[in-house]
Amino acid sequence: MKKKLGLVINPVAGVGGAVGLKGSDGPEIQKMALERGAVKKSGEKTSMALMALESIKEEFTVYAAPGEMGADLAESFGFETVVVGDIGDVTTAADTERIAGELAGIPVDVLLFAGGDGTARNVCEAVPDSLPVVGVPAGVKIHSAVYATSPTAAGKALYACLTTTVQTRQAEVMDIDEEMYRAGQLQAKLYGYLSVPVIRGVMQNPKAASHNNANDVGGICEEMKDRIERDADPEECFIFGAGSTVTAVESFLGLDGTLLGIDVYQNGKFLAKDVAEKELLEITKKNNCKLIITAIGGQGHIFGRGNQQLSPSVIRQIGLDNLWVVAAASKIYSLPDQCLYVDTGDAELNEELRGYRKVIVGWQETLVCEVR
Repeated sequence: MKKKLGLVINPVAGVGGAVGLKGSDGPEIQKMALERGAVKKSGEKTSMALMALESIKEEFTVYAAPGEMGADLAESFGFETVVVGDIGDVTTAADTERIAGELAGIPVDVLLFAGGDGTARNVCEAVPDSLPVVGVPAGVKIHSAVYATSPTAAGKALYACLTTTVQTRQAEVMDIDEEMYRAGQLQAKLYGYLSVPVIRGVMQNPKAASHNNANDVGGICEEMKDRIERDADPEECFIFGAGSTVTAVESFLGLDGTLLGIDVYQNGKFLAKDVAEKELLEITKKNNCKLIITAIGGQGHIFGRGNQQLSPSVIRQIGLDNLWVVAAASKIYSLPDQCLYVDTGDAELNEELRGYRKVIVGWQETLVCEVR
């Protein structure tokens, strides 16, 4: 008997990221993001997951939300597709919740959904925690443990669910208040649990608060100050990513940095604060740059979680040899297998970034970590 795969895509997931809005919840933010030139990418990311199923397309039927919420993409792959539910011209969170509930009622064997933490909350409200789900990370804030480490990893998880018997576990659905997030305050709340496949290194951990050792952070600040003063050309730009460790470096340098945004520093002062992808493309095109980034606590991502302004084009213009990863040793040792992850949305760039990279963990101290 053919397996039944449910599919729901939030088409506007992540549109606020690259344009610096730090989220995509609500029609007003989505409208603002699109007016700023944001591009919908959740369908493209879901496509990266579905590629893993092309060799077994005769073994399952896709039960998909209509149009850009799933059916269009499934049919483009040549999958046998059954359209479930109805949607209007503008898709909403209510559509996600309603159709996810209909898919659970069929019932499908596994549900694939694409979005961010808001989408995960909608799914959690609609389906029983016994239904296996796999999330394609397509949002800005992806704290929930129901998402794979990347769209490609989601495909691996989905393939396993459709071809073998996979053990599952209860995974946390987390979300934050976007208004507080835009104001520089990060408060995550647990909203429930969903069932996900247990596959090491494929499904991500929930975002965790980092209990950084103060001596480690102080040493990182000293090392970054030394590097900037010793190695930098006066006209070189330094791009500071999001996160408390990077912000601590900015403060040590006498800069009032943006905790959850991207800042650019040149020749002793800020060139720009809380910049979007468009501004970064202009800056990195005209200047030699160094990028200082840190890892997400509990998850290990250095790209693709809360810093979508650092798009593949921006990263390529900076150059892979101009990345400085900073993290307290305590944060690294708390990560599964002490590995870092990349999820830029560009498969080729992800592959170029993978391998082993030095992480600055203190003054004249580094650890070598695998990047996956």
